[in-house]
Amino acid sequence: MVHALIVVLLLGGIWIQEASANPAHGRILQMTAGDRNTLFAKFLQGSGQRCDSVTRTFFQGSTKSDDAIWNVTCRDGQMFAVLIYNDAKGSAKIISCATLKAINAGDCFNKVLRE
Repeated sequence: MVHALIVVLLLGGIWIQEASANPAHGRILQMTAGDRNTLFAKFLQGSGQRCDSVTRTFFQGSTKSDDAIWNVTCRDGQMFAVLIYNDAKGSAKIISCATLKAINAGDCFNKVLRE
Protein backbone atom coordinates (compact mmCIF):
# COMPACT_ATOMS: atom_id res chain seq x y z
CA MET A 1 0.00 0.00 0.00
CA VAL A 2 1.66 3.23 -1.15
CA HIS A 3 0.53 6.59 0.18
CA ALA A 4 1.73 10.14 -0.21
CA LEU A 5 3.41 11.10 3.04
CA ILE A 6 3.78 14.62 1.72
CA VAL A 7 0.00 15.02 1.99
CA VAL A 8 0.24 14.41 5.73
CA LEU A 9 3.05 16.95 5.95
CA LEU A 10 0.99 19.51 4.04
CA LEU A 11 -2.19 18.90 6.02
CA GLY A 12 -0.26 19.27 9.24
CA GLY A 13 1.00 22.65 8.08
CA ILE A 14 4.60 21.67 8.67
CA TRP A 15 6.04 21.29 5.18
CA ILE A 16 9.13 23.33 4.37
CA GLN A 17 11.03 22.86 1.13
CA GLU A 18 14.26 20.95 1.81
CA ALA A 19 17.43 20.63 -0.19
CA SER A 20 18.16 17.09 1.02
CA ALA A 21 18.25 14.09 -1.30
CA ASN A 22 14.90 12.94 0.13
CA PRO A 23 12.90 16.09 1.02
CA ALA A 24 10.19 14.36 3.08
CA HIS A 25 12.79 12.46 5.10
CA GLY A 26 14.88 15.61 5.56
CA ARG A 27 11.90 17.40 7.07
CA ILE A 28 11.08 14.48 9.36
CA LEU A 29 14.67 14.46 10.63
CA GLN A 30 14.32 18.12 11.63
CA MET A 31 11.16 17.54 13.69
CA THR A 32 11.09 17.16 17.44
CA ALA A 33 10.37 13.64 18.67
CA GLY A 34 6.84 14.71 19.66
CA ASP A 35 6.06 16.21 16.26
CA ARG A 36 7.49 13.12 14.54
CA ASN A 37 5.32 10.85 16.72
CA THR A 38 2.23 12.88 15.85
CA LEU A 39 3.06 12.85 12.14
CA PHE A 40 3.55 9.08 12.01
CA ALA A 41 0.40 8.44 14.08
CA LYS A 42 -1.69 10.51 11.66
CA PHE A 43 -0.06 8.83 8.69
CA LEU A 44 -0.68 5.32 10.04
CA GLN A 45 -4.28 6.16 10.94
CA GLY A 46 -4.85 7.68 7.49
CA SER A 47 -3.50 4.47 5.97
CA GLY A 48 -6.01 2.34 7.86
CA GLN A 49 -3.64 1.05 10.54
CA ARG A 50 -4.71 0.83 14.18
CA CYS A 51 -2.41 3.22 16.00
CA ASP A 52 -3.96 5.76 18.35
CA SER A 53 -0.58 7.25 19.26
CA VAL A 54 3.09 6.68 18.49
CA THR A 55 5.43 6.28 21.43
CA ARG A 56 8.72 5.74 19.60
CA THR A 57 10.28 6.42 16.21
CA PHE A 58 13.66 5.25 14.96
CA PHE A 59 15.48 6.11 11.74
CA GLN A 60 16.72 2.71 10.62
CA GLY A 61 18.69 3.82 7.56
CA SER A 62 18.50 4.60 3.85
CA THR A 63 18.67 2.62 0.65
CA LYS A 64 21.11 3.34 -2.20
CA SER A 65 18.40 5.44 -3.84
CA ASP A 66 17.94 7.52 -0.64
CA ASP A 67 14.62 5.94 0.32
CA ALA A 68 14.41 6.34 4.12
CA ILE A 69 13.35 3.57 6.50
CA TRP A 70 11.66 4.64 9.73
CA ASN A 71 10.45 2.30 12.49
CA VAL A 72 7.45 3.23 14.61
CA THR A 73 5.99 1.81 17.82
CA CYS A 74 2.35 2.48 18.68
CA ARG A 75 1.02 2.75 22.21
CA ASP A 76 -0.66 -0.67 21.91
CA GLY A 77 2.71 -2.28 21.09
CA GLN A 78 2.25 -2.65 17.34
CA MET A 79 5.40 -1.84 15.39
CA PHE A 80 5.73 -0.78 11.77
CA ALA A 81 8.44 -0.05 9.24
CA VAL A 82 7.69 2.94 7.02
CA LEU A 83 9.65 3.27 3.78
CA ILE A 84 9.65 6.88 2.58
CA TYR A 85 10.50 6.92 -1.09
CA ASN A 86 12.83 9.53 -2.51
CA ASP A 87 10.28 10.92 -4.94
CA ALA A 88 8.54 14.22 -5.56
CA LYS A 89 5.33 12.94 -3.93
CA GLY A 90 6.93 11.70 -0.71
CA SER A 91 5.29 8.33 -1.30
CA ALA A 92 5.55 5.76 1.47
CA LYS A 93 4.96 2.07 2.12
CA ILE A 94 4.02 0.52 5.48
CA ILE A 95 4.76 -3.00 6.66
CA SER A 96 4.42 -4.43 10.14
CA CYS A 97 7.65 -5.35 11.89
CA ALA A 98 6.15 -8.78 12.64
CA THR A 99 5.68 -9.39 8.91
CA LEU A 100 9.25 -8.28 8.15
CA LYS A 101 10.56 -10.75 10.71
CA ALA A 102 8.26 -13.56 9.51
CA ILE A 103 9.54 -13.28 5.94
CA ASN A 104 13.19 -12.97 7.08
CA ALA A 105 13.44 -9.45 5.66
CA GLY A 106 15.09 -7.98 8.74
CA ASP A 107 14.26 -6.67 12.16
CA CYS A 108 12.95 -3.27 13.10
CA PHE A 109 14.85 -1.01 15.46
CA ASN A 110 18.24 -2.22 14.25
CA LYS A 111 20.34 0.21 12.24
CA VAL A 112 20.87 -0.88 8.62
CA LEU A 113 23.71 0.18 6.42
CA ARG A 114 23.52 0.96 2.73
CA GLU A 115 24.76 -1.85 0.56
